[in-house]
Amino acid sequence: MTRGDTKRQATLRNRLAKKTESLENDPFIIKVCSVLEAGKALLDIGCGTAHIIDRLAIEQRRVFFVGLDISPAMLTIARQKTRELPHIQLVEGDGLMLPFADCSCDTVIARLAEYSPAETYRILKPKGYFFEYGLGPEADKEIAEFFQERIDKENFFFPHNPEDWHEEVCSDIKDAGFDIEDINEYREHDYYQNKEDLMDLIEMVPLVNNFDRIKDSRVIDDLATKYTAAEGIKITWHYYILCARRL
Repeated sequence: MTRGDTKRQATLRNRLAKKTESLENDPFIIKVCSVLEAGKALLDIGCGTAHIIDRLAIEQRRVFFVGLDISPAMLTIARQKTRELPHIQLVEGDGLMLPFADCSCDTVIARLAEYSPAETYRILKPKGYFFEYGLGPEADKEIAEFFQERIDKENFFFPHNPEDWHEEVCSDIKDAGFDIEDINEYREHDYYQNKEDLMDLIEMVPLVNNFDRIKDSRVIDDLATKYTAAEGIKITWHYYILCARRL
């Protein structure tokens, strides 16, 4: 049985990351970089193909980075990408049961990854930072509109109370003992240049159960017809960045 993302998903994720190579103006990266210090250690839970920490490591040569992922396929690509960065260590493991000692990390990040708030709190040093990048309730709403009966609910966010979803996001983190410093949401649009790119996204995450590029091509045509703009096929990107500290 495959653990985590498959080889196909890993390949698609790496391809998509290359198309959006620059993280220069990424608010998540800016926030994380603001707390990095020489001699400190950062853990990336669910690092995937290491597209975040390899960029950070190029700029931050005196910070030690650890990338953890449950998928061997993701880590195979990550190792190829980071082989010339000796201050990156990659570990196969589960974000729900972290294989690290208590109080061993200065900073922990989780970007669209499954993790345990209690485990994250355990491995952070006192006053250590935790940054989460998660989905807001409007993310990929165009895809949800056209695949209402088949969306993969694990990869969307449907809050119990849409008007107070920030509190819902924070509740488990507060319960673990964290002090929430701030949570900010962002709305943007991604533009996919053709239907193949859009289907790569759907298959990579995955966003739609039992997605089939051939059988679902007519639905994709309808989606593209409705949401094509001058820049490409428009998909809403709604996300939040949460910053918390261990007390």
